[in-house]
Amino acid sequence: MNSLPQHLQKREPVRNICLILEGLEEQCYFERLLELNVFSRKYNIKLINAKGATNIAPRFQAAFASDSYAITLVVCDLDRTPDMYNKVKDGLDEVLGEGNGEKVITFTRPCTLQLILLHFGEVELKSQSKIKARPYVEKLTGVSGYNAHSFQLQKICGAIYQRSWQEMLGRLEQLSTDPIDIPSSNMGELFERLSSDSLEWINELNEAIFN
Repeated sequence: MNSLPQHLQKREPVRNICLILEGLEEQCYFERLLELNVFSRKYNIKLINAKGATNIAPRFQAAFASDSYAITLVVCDLDRTPDMYNKVKDGLDEVLGEGNGEKVITFTRPCTLQLILLHFGEVELKSQSKIKARPYVEKLTGVSGYNAHSFQLQKICGAIYQRSWQEMLGRLEQLSTDPIDIPSSNMGELFERLSSDSLEWINELNEAIFN
């Protein structure tokens, strides 16, 4: 038992992590998750909305060059036609070196809305189309005429709670992690990392990129 007063006990420093988010869906979603404190307190997570896939690489480069974060990661969509996703990877490769861009990317295919809706029930989106997603959004959340407006996303994400977080994780385990598949996502790995008190994954990922 440590007899030192709590304020004198040796503590591991909190690690600053930067998440470069593709757009508003990702921003509203991760803001809600931070409000719910579902991640480990070992991390101070900074969210940056790139406001579009074409801005991801420049935002990443700026955050990376600032030397303010233990690691900088990307959260983005992988559409049915992955041209833009590949451009994002290429842009990150220019910063990190050939083949390293995808090591920092967390994707959801066809879009992050797929993951958000898993908090409310089973769903398999096949397209980024907001029109095609509307029936699923209304059925699961009660929000009609979905068009990814801020007020709609605030209402949807505001209905996410601790219980639905656990339910979503169970459904996410059933989702493919192979980017060839639609739907698919490797978000489970990011959630596992951010929920862990172990900081070793940060060192391992940095070593995989820079060694």
